Amino acid sequence: MSDQGFPVIKYERSHSPREWGRIHGEAWRTGISELIEIRTRLMREKNPGLTPAKIFELATMQWAANLAYDIELTEELAGIAEGASVSTADITVLNNYTDFRDILVPDQGCSVVFVSYDGHPIAGQTWDMHASAKRYVCCLSVPCEGYDQPMILFSLVGCIGMMGYHPSGQMIGVNNINTNGARAGAMWPTVVRRSLVQSGHAAMLDELTCAPVTSGHSYLVASREAGEFWEVMPDLADRVDAMTVDQNGFLFHTNHCLGVRSRKRETVLAQNTTTHIRYDLLDKKIDQARDFDAVYDLLNDHENYPKSICSNFQSNTQDPSVTCGGAVGDLKSGRVKMWRGDAIYDDNFVCHEFQLN
Repeated sequence: MSDQGFPVIKYERSHSPREWGRIHGEAWRTGISELIEIRTRLMREKNPGLTPAKIFELATMQWAANLAYDIELTEELAGIAEGASVSTADITVLNNYTDFRDILVPDQGCSVVFVSYDGHPIAGQTWDMHASAKRYVCCLSVPCEGYDQPMILFSLVGCIGMMGYHPSGQMIGVNNINTNGARAGAMWPTVVRRSLVQSGHAAMLDELTCAPVTSGHSYLVASREAGEFWEVMPDLADRVDAMTVDQNGFLFHTNHCLGVRSRKRETVLAQNTTTHIRYDLLDKKIDQARDFDAVYDLLNDHENYPKSICSNFQSNTQDPSVTCGGAVGDLKSGRVKMWRGDAIYDDNFVCHEFQLN
């Protein structure tokens, strides 16, 4: 399998969403095809009932729901499929992989944080995925209407963004929770992209909490006004923690439900096995993370390694994930850092810095 090198894929303002996708797909065709093959194989190994016909049926339903939710972002996805010479069903599997396999043993366990001291909000997260994904992570640089600077998203080649930062000082972070009631709906990367470009904190919340989601995720909605954690799943959006920027303090979340209502929907047997360990480590350490560099260090902390915040934990039976990368952003100054891998344990560690305002 190839290594994509953690590229920054830059979209040009003069191009349409379809052209953005086509250029993306053509440039990273090999990596996209390899990652589709990997993720399809992983799903079928864990659930033999997901036959090619069933995967196609589910993907077709999700594509239709995504098109009804956001035409332009679905056009971008269609362009990726065209450029990479793969089907739209394949691109749906690639972008909505965690929702496809939420009924299975999870392989994703991110840690998400928001801190604010003296009116200076900082937001970030690790990105823990199946170890096979590390070679395919990338950054997307996407033009923003009304802003000279682009928004920057952490992503995978072939995907339209998993979390990101907007030059207005907004951020959307996400981690997986396992809940019941999954159904065909919009792909969650589309929800992230559409929420991130809304004008203001309240509009981001409205978009996120009303979106026709497929399955459960915890979202950090952060801005220069506030930070809030919402556990969102079909028919339920549960706010579980919040603070304004003028309140000194912090918020954090791992991969188990915190909300009273959402806990009733949680499928505990499928819960990530390190989620409570990482939650306790964050609870112990986050009070000392009061600036950009300290939050970066927290997200790369190795106490209790390999079951650490920067987890790199692998097993043959559960949580076959590693910390594939992460991001941290200062929402006031616009400084953003995104990285692949682990500076200590990986020989292919790559880090990019951006200035968004």
